[in-house]
Parts: sequence; C-alpha cells; structure tokens
Amino acid sequence: MNAVIYQYWDGQETPGNIAGVKAMSEYAKRIGVKHIYEHNPRFRTDLGKYSPHYGSFKPVFTDLYHYYDYVLFADTDVVPTEYLTENIFEQFEDTEYDLGICEEWNAPETRVHHNIAGITSDNDKRWAKIVEDTWQVVMPKTDQDLIRVFNSGVVLYTNKGLKKAREHMVPFEEYVKLISSNGLPAFYTCDQPYLHAMLEVCDFNWKLMDYKWNSSVHFTPGTKGNPRPVTDLRKDPNFVHIQLNGADNWSEDKIHKIVNQPVNTWW
Repeated sequence: MNAVIYQYWDGQETPGNIAGVKAMSEYAKRIGVKHIYEHNPRFRTDLGKYSPHYGSFKPVFTDLYHYYDYVLFADTDVVPTEYLTENIFEQFEDTEYDLGICEEWNAPETRVHHNIAGITSDNDKRWAKIVEDTWQVVMPKTDQDLIRVFNSGVVLYTNKGLKKAREHMVPFEEYVKLISSNGLPAFYTCDQPYLHAMLEVCDFNWKLMDYKWNSSVHFTPGTKGNPRPVTDLRKDPNFVHIQLNGADNWSEDKIHKIVNQPVNTWW
C-alpha cells in the first residue's frame, strides 16, 4: 500500500510527544506504510498564536506527499493501542472519498455548559454564521441545532483529496484575518475550525470515520482534584487522543498506561 503517516512538532520536544511518535511509527511498520516525523518544520509562522497548528496541512502543499495514494496526518498526542494491526487506510480503498475525519460527538453539548478559553456553543454559532455568510455554505448541525465538531488530530487524505485541497482551500491568512476581525476567541483561528469550514467551502466528499480512530480522554470540565476526574470516551479504541493537560511531559510508561489501561490504574 502506497501510504504515509505524517507527524510533526514545532518547539521543544517533550517525553509525551516523543512517546506518541514512537508508538505511531511502530504502528506504521506493523501495517506496512511509511512514517514521517519532522521536528520544527515551522511550516507557517505568520498566522498568529495558532501558527504551528497549520503544519497539519504541510502534506497538502508539498509535492512529496502527492506521490502517495493516501496520507494520514496525526497529532503527536494521538497514540495507537498496543499491537494494533487494523489498517486505517483500507476503509478508503475503492472509494471516491477525498478525506476522512472523526467527530467530537460530545463537544457540542459540552460547550453549552462550559466555557474553556472562549470555546462555547454561542461562539460556535457566531463562527458558523461568519463562515456561512462569507462563503454561502451551511455548516453541519446536530439534531439539537448545535454546531457539529470534527477533530483535526486525525485526518486521512486520499490522493484526490490532497489535490482538491491544494486547489480549493481558502488561503490561511484570509481565513485567520476574517475570524480575528470579527472578535472571536483565538481558538477559532486555528487549524480545526479552518478545516471544519473547508469541508463545506471546498465541497469535499468526506467520510466520517469511526470514533475508534480518534477516541478522547480528557479531564472533566469544571472539576478539580488529585487525581482530577477524567472523562473517558474510549470504546474499543484503535487510536487514543490524550487531551489531558500536562500529558506532553509524562513518561512513555504513563502514556502507555493511559492508552491501554483503565483510568483507575493510571495514577
């Protein structure tokens, strides 16, 4: 299979990130695909606070990656479970999809009740209206009329999708300027809301991948404690997205426990 997994990290490397990259590299070997990790590629540095996040789109704009049939981008805090051999790319064989992404199915309701760095349901709706009014699209909503959330930590492009993205994606700086000028919190200028918008603006034929490919564990909003309560959304996961504050600096052993063991064994 002519496929590659791409990861990067801008800034000083940390034990948790290194552990995640190592686990993903081992997974790539098990399924027989290439793994590329770059330290400090600094793909974009001119887009404000979230400039480093736009490194996730480097494969779209780099000819090297257009020689592959499939390209998977994965954050370094997305970690495969031990001994995983199911091939994430096989679900795209003999299909016409441009890309695949997983949904943060719990996020819309969570954002109704919690404000985390300005990320709220009300701000999601403000953001969606700006996107809809600017590009005459309709952003996906839940049955409760909340803005659906898709996580950009795991994005799988087909070769066709890479080419389409390069041709049709709105320039990053144009998007960032638009969102910033409308007074939304900085989060809405980052790669994830940008990609949400582009799913519709570029009219991608995109596949909603099973949540097992981007299952989250995160600290429960509005709580404290030692150990602090964890919201564990894993259910037969393949990739675990470790969205726990401080996990970048945890050891390889602790990262392994988080991915492969019940919460009550972590601490």
